[in-house]
Amino acid sequence: MSFPDRSPAAVSVEGRHAFDRGDPIEANPYPEGSDDHATWKRGWQMPDGERAEASMPDAPQPTREPPAGGGSETAPG
Repeated sequence: MSFPDRSPAAVSVEGRHAFDRGDPIEANPYPEGSDDHATWKRGWQMPDGERAEASMPDAPQPTREPPAGGGSETAPG
């Protein structure tokens, strides 16, 4: 009996846990060129959003447009 492949989320979590343990990126257990290899690597490289943001402090932040009709401008009158 064969078991189904692991979900991409589970593979990514494996990569994140490997990073947390201090495993090198070369410890990726999936064949190079496979989807699972790329997913594990992404999990290892960016275990959480905070680390990704901290690693790029000078990256431009997204700008928000003010809501239509709700800006700080005064109404004509």
